[in-house]
Amino acid sequence: MSHIEKKQSESGFTLIEIAIVVVIIGLLLGGILKGQELIRNARAHNIADQGSSVKAAVLGFQDRYRAMPGDYSAADQNIVNADSLPNCGSTDITDGNGDGNGRIGGADTTSGETAAANDDCTRANELALSWAHLSMAGFLSGTYDGDATNVSETNFHCQPDTCLTNAFTGGLLLMNTAQQYSNTTDDQGAEATGAAGDVAEDGSSNQSTTGRYIPVEIIAELDRKVDDGNPARGGFRIADFFVTGAGATDGGTSNCFGETGGLVDHWNIKGQNVDCAAIYRF
Repeated sequence: MSHIEKKQSESGFTLIEIAIVVVIIGLLLGGILKGQELIRNARAHNIADQGSSVKAAVLGFQDRYRAMPGDYSAADQNIVNADSLPNCGSTDITDGNGDGNGRIGGADTTSGETAAANDDCTRANELALSWAHLSMAGFLSGTYDGDATNVSETNFHCQPDTCLTNAFTGGLLLMNTAQQYSNTTDDQGAEATGAAGDVAEDGSSNQSTTGRYIPVEIIAELDRKVDDGNPARGGFRIADFFVTGAGATDGGTSNCFGETGGLVDHWNIKGQNVDCAAIYRF
């Protein structure tokens, strides 16, 4: 074979072929990124819809029974099979019932509230019963067992057999609490630090959590969709657990929320935290 014939038999990529490959790769990457954005938006919508459903269920339950789920003291009489649920921690109360004091779980002693004389049920028991009451009464789909051992308020979490879960597998809690983080100065001022200052503005109320394990960019988008976008104000706020509690990371650079400098009253998107949660106030 001559030198010329050998050259002619050799093959390679032309500039046009390389350009086509680069364009295809670019389109694929663009499609992947767009797909990720669509998934993120879908999950944000899912959590927003879930929050609306929970609020509607609780308000519907309250309207029908004049009581809060989990705290309802006549559930055994008015909700089919409620008497098959666990006892709330008091031998004086029928199985499946709460103590009827108007607060899911009673006083939030972890936030400084003093236990009341009518807090007859164990806190975790009423938190566990809340989802069972809602589902048995037909306000939510699913089946929940009312098992208080699956509730871990200290970890801001609950197992799926007992509680509703979000799209990121975080268990939701219904409870009387002062977990809402509060800016105790003014809308634009510096944050007050310390757990006592954080909860002093609004005190406790019956609230629902979003569940944990939500990436910060998604929970920030959720705040903009359902409230004012400010994690320290309004009816949708970051939970104290992720500001001053065990869910806050060391140093604060990757916290869900910024307490100082330019991040005050803002979700910390730059921190890229994938374990955030907030509360809905009723």
